[in-house]
Amino acid sequence: LAQEQLARAGTHRGSASSPQAAELMAGSTRVREPTKGSNRPVPLSAGMKWPWCILAGMSALNLALAAYLFVVWTSPGAVVPAPDQQVGILAFTGSATVTMIAALLLAFFGPPAPRRTQNLRIYVWKVWGFLLVLATMQLTMQIQLWRWKFIEDHRVLVPGAHPEL
Repeated sequence: LAQEQLARAGTHRGSASSPQAAELMAGSTRVREPTKGSNRPVPLSAGMKWPWCILAGMSALNLALAAYLFVVWTSPGAVVPAPDQQVGILAFTGSATVTMIAALLLAFFGPPAPRRTQNLRIYVWKVWGFLLVLATMQLTMQIQLWRWKFIEDHRVLVPGAHPEL
């Protein structure tokens, strides 16, 4: 690869006859400019990292709420939650973990580039649609987790009363 770059810079067998070749031989980490025939615009969603960071934050909050509920439900003397809540906390934890990892990777590396034959507007709509689906899922989970937390925080056990609300 370095030999090809040196050849493109106008040198042969390692002789540094141009400034570009001298930079390449010195181990420069300069980013190569796009080729002259490539005038394809960069998609708007390529440089936007803030939506993915917000999604990762929502997922982290969901994981914290799930951990809180797990600690409350497994503490000694706690009322055993309903089976749907037990399965729900497991599913929410797994989903929030996968979403947080994906959001952090997309924030760091960015979404994949569109295919050459794909319309740029359709690509941007797909990326924003994927983000919207994940954010809606995390928001729905967050509402349910806050609801369960509110119920647990306001549960009062009266002797002889039914423990469930």
